Amino acid sequence: MKEVASLNESKRENPLKGNITLSYKVLASCALIWLVIPVMLFCASYLNILPGIILTLIFIAILFLAIRKLDERKFEIPVKYLIAFILLAVFISILSGVGEYIYSLQDHSYRRAILNDLVNYKWPVIYDMSTQTDPQVINITGSSGRAAFCYYFVYWIPAAVAGKIFGNSIAVANLVLMLWTAVGVFLTLVAMSFYSGRATLMSAFFYIFFGGLDVIPYFVHEITGYQDWLWLEGWVPHMSYICNFENLGNVFHQAVPCYLICAMLLISRRPSNLGLGCGLLFCYSPWAVIGILPITIAKIFDKENLKRGVKEIMKDVVSPVNIASVAVLLFVFVPFYLSTSGLSSEKGFTASFYGNIPKFILCYLLLILLEVVPAAAIVFSKKKRDIVYIVSVATLLIIPMFKITYQNDFAMRASMPGLFILAVMVCEASVKAFDKDRENSKNGIKYKLRELVKPAIATLLILLMTFPAAHQMLVVVGSTLTGDKGPEDCIGSFGNIKAPELAASIKEQFYVEDYEDSFFFRYLA
Repeated sequence: MKEVASLNESKRENPLKGNITLSYKVLASCALIWLVIPVMLFCASYLNILPGIILTLIFIAILFLAIRKLDERKFEIPVKYLIAFILLAVFISILSGVGEYIYSLQDHSYRRAILNDLVNYKWPVIYDMSTQTDPQVINITGSSGRAAFCYYFVYWIPAAVAGKIFGNSIAVANLVLMLWTAVGVFLTLVAMSFYSGRATLMSAFFYIFFGGLDVIPYFVHEITGYQDWLWLEGWVPHMSYICNFENLGNVFHQAVPCYLICAMLLISRRPSNLGLGCGLLFCYSPWAVIGILPITIAKIFDKENLKRGVKEIMKDVVSPVNIASVAVLLFVFVPFYLSTSGLSSEKGFTASFYGNIPKFILCYLLLILLEVVPAAAIVFSKKKRDIVYIVSVATLLIIPMFKITYQNDFAMRASMPGLFILAVMVCEASVKAFDKDRENSKNGIKYKLRELVKPAIATLLILLMTFPAAHQMLVVVGSTLTGDKGPEDCIGSFGNIKAPELAASIKEQFYVEDYEDSFFFRYLA
């Protein structure tokens, strides 16, 4: 009878109270597979048959070799947190506008057109300019000739393939895009918890809300109405650093892969696959690669790796995975990106756009003071000897000195790796501080007043840093609740543009004229 009672008790035990043991190998394998699948599909379906088959097989081999090298570190994660991360990942994906289920931010006009054309056009996508119907658009694009579609659209490939399979269905493509994004977010949340030392919902908090002290210039503008104000995070001319939610809402195709690669970089121990990570990020966000390269090099020579000796480090650096992945990805995607000549009409040293150096210096210092210093200061005492931290901050100090595009997309995207790495480090510091406080409380240890000053300042900074994300989230949620799903689909297709005011930027960013003369379209596509 006792045995029966014991059995009944075990049956009644709450399954959510259990733990699941994950290994780094499983987590990193899932991350690599998620990142590589769109690239493999691009090679298999967007390229000619022979190069497509060869490159797909090469990526399968690279993936196999990369997974073999991964270590078996273990990580305990409660089942309830695993379920929470899954639900939060879907929530974050939908909240970011992916799938177009709720109000979405302004850049989604372009995102919808990209998915529409990948689903409805034959690959590679070639536009016949005679299909343009708006007279103003025709004045810009012309009414004859053909242009190829070129953009870093690899992220949409799985969704577009699913849409094509189900009868060119945009609804199916949007659902797959949302679920695909949720998987990337989920893996990142788990990796952030891995880095912090335990599963924590703080991972989701910092994933969404991390930003700068934009609240200060926002209220200054509200009070004074100064002229250089452009938008919430564009409060100085020619330079902007963007909060996580703004990136997720506007450039999810760059942010989600970038954040995952950064999180995996932080928890990696050996550099045998780091070249693969950088190469894959190049497929999703070319500017972000510039930001992550120095951080990756720093990771190669961090304290843990240096213990193994330079000789062992170099063996990992020149591993077949690193060499082959970088070579193959550059071979495919460099000529693809270079096939379009009109990348930007504005580029150069940022100072040259100001007219006078003192104004540039003032704006630069304000940007760094409000966007970089708060997060860097919070973790400084713990990370000041961490080379990854040092180089991440250094890249964020250098990036604003250069400008590419009118709103400086270079600064906004190249800063994503450095800013997200700071977000993960602040998350870890918060988790450790919370755990220490709970342990001291349990042991009856009381803090002196002066010991509370630094934690109080850090907490205040973190709360203020959530302002830009919270502001945008309020716009998204409030607009959705009132039935507003955002601006009308003002582009439709790049093959028949509805909005004449966007035609010039579309022609500059997405068209390749005389594409037959480019290496990519002549020999690969």
